[in-house]
Amino acid sequence: MKRYSRSIALLIVITALSLYPSTELPETDMAFADKWAHWLMYGALSFVLLWDYSRNKQRRAAAQELCLTLFSMLWGGLMELAQIHLTTTRSGEWMDFAANCFGAICGFLLFYAARKAMSRKA
Repeated sequence: MKRYSRSIALLIVITALSLYPSTELPETDMAFADKWAHWLMYGALSFVLLWDYSRNKQRRAAAQELCLTLFSMLWGGLMELAQIHLTTTRSGEWMDFAANCFGAICGFLLFYAARKAMSRKA
């Protein structure tokens, strides 16, 4: 568990933010700020899951790394469903789920780019 403490902490934070009762979002001039927030959260989740996994395994398996990215996407879908069924002040949206998935994919791509750059330096 300690090896994945960053991943677990981030998962708890995302879950809390997703289910926290809220009647309105803070005002911002940024277009689609809510979607950017979803993209960032799930991009970070995917990246951190992959980072923790790669640090703790001697032999990395691409299939397992893909499963961690899919887990990030699935968690995003579960949070949207939880907002619909478990809260009264939040609503799940398809576009939020799409932003979650796109973020998870971007986190996956960023992880691979970072790992490739680090392997060239070594």
